[in-house]
Amino acid sequence: MAELVRRQHVDAYVGYHAFGLQESDDADLPVPFPDYFAFDVFLSAHPGRLDMTSGGHTHTAAVSVEVWDGRPPEQDLADWDEGAEADFESTSGEVAAWSMHTGRSDDLIGTTLPPPGAPASRPRSRSTGASSHSRR
Repeated sequence: MAELVRRQHVDAYVGYHAFGLQESDDADLPVPFPDYFAFDVFLSAHPGRLDMTSGGHTHTAAVSVEVWDGRPPEQDLADWDEGAEADFESTSGEVAAWSMHTGRSDDLIGTTLPPPGAPASRPRSRSTGASSHSRR
């Protein structure tokens, strides 16, 4: 059974219903935030980047990121308004929240790479309290 390695909370500034989690240094990414942002889905993935939409136009989302040493246990989606799963790989081990309004946040999210075949992200969102939660 997988073990939770770390849980970290960061604030993500949502602008134009959108924010992303991306490599802290985007210089080597083929598609840096916000290029090719898909506004019509809750979650979309690009190399080194996850994009998420929100029902709120402009607000600060409380984001919890969990790093697991394997595939995290399944979660009951009944408590969430939206949920999705995507692969994500951090080559640097440092990820930051990115905003359409303010760009890269100063807070870094430390990550470790999941084992092969493990989903790297399971974002969930609930409108109560305007929060997003990402399990890794």
